[in-house]
Amino acid sequence: MSSVNAEYKSRWGYHPCSYELFLKLKTLHKLYWRTLYDFHRWHRWWRKQEQNRFGPEPKFCSSFVKDEIWYKPVRFHGEHGFKVYPKTVVDHEILELYRMARIASSVRVTPFDDERRRKIESLYEEVTTYFK
Repeated sequence: MSSVNAEYKSRWGYHPCSYELFLKLKTLHKLYWRTLYDFHRWHRWWRKQEQNRFGPEPKFCSSFVKDEIWYKPVRFHGEHGFKVYPKTVVDHEILELYRMARIASSVRVTPFDDERRRKIESLYEEVTTYFK
């Protein structure tokens, strides 16, 4: 079945993807937040001096993290600033796609195209193999 003609209807309304793809998005959404938690745990460990680090280096899923400096905007006591992280966390649009797939619409919606589905499938395979 072509994604152009596909229609995914539940009893609540129309969705942009099938239920199987939604479950993969749901898993990716959960594992993204787990990776974010693990990344911040790693950052707390990394910013300490070497003699003050205890235990092994915490691990995180590299599928959601790039080796680029991240200037995260923050606000301290009403002043705008930024925190500097040695790596950047990337969500690959999982948060937006999960929100779109989760909430039903009363009118017909455009289904995800084949390229977007392939990206979700490949990211799902990559991330689930890391977390096994």
